[in-house]
Amino acid sequence: MAFAKVYGAFERLAAVLAVFAAGLILAMAFWTTYDVLARKFFDVASPWAFDLSEYSLVWITFLGAPWVLMQDRHVRIEILTEALPARLQRGLGLLVCLVGIATCAIVTWRTGIAAVEYFDRNVMMPRIWRIPRVWPYCAVPIGSALLTAAFALRLGLYLKEPDPEAILRAKASAGQSTGHEDEAAKSAPGG
Repeated sequence: MAFAKVYGAFERLAAVLAVFAAGLILAMAFWTTYDVLARKFFDVASPWAFDLSEYSLVWITFLGAPWVLMQDRHVRIEILTEALPARLQRGLGLLVCLVGIATCAIVTWRTGIAAVEYFDRNVMMPRIWRIPRVWPYCAVPIGSALLTAAFALRLGLYLKEPDPEAILRAKASAGQSTGHEDEAAKSAPGG
């Protein structure tokens, strides 16, 4: 029961972060449109827009990734996994989770060290906006830590649930007319 609560709480956190990332995408669309129109009609450059877009893309990627992973809406080779027996699917899922945890933990660790060094040395971005490099850069260790947690929760799903692939398939297809919607509501630990 505790696993289901933690899983559900993390899914809600990931959803909030994904909404924030979507808001950044919307804002980026507005300031990019402004930049294009200002250049075209008023011959006014907005060099800040390019820098802000670069910084936002990093945050968008790392804030949205945990939600994508938790909802199983990432790119997968379903034709391969669906063709495997359930036992082999579980083993492959466990292996992917373990590799994901290790990789994301290493990225968190190494980029976290770099972020702390940027903060300690007060390294500035060599751009139009002279902001501390740590602010756009810290998205990487924060997002990687969240991805580590998401992979750990997926690992728990593979260890606790009798058919984790069915749960993940249902999450990935939620809101689409595939027939898996009811399955997601009944069997998901966080749903």
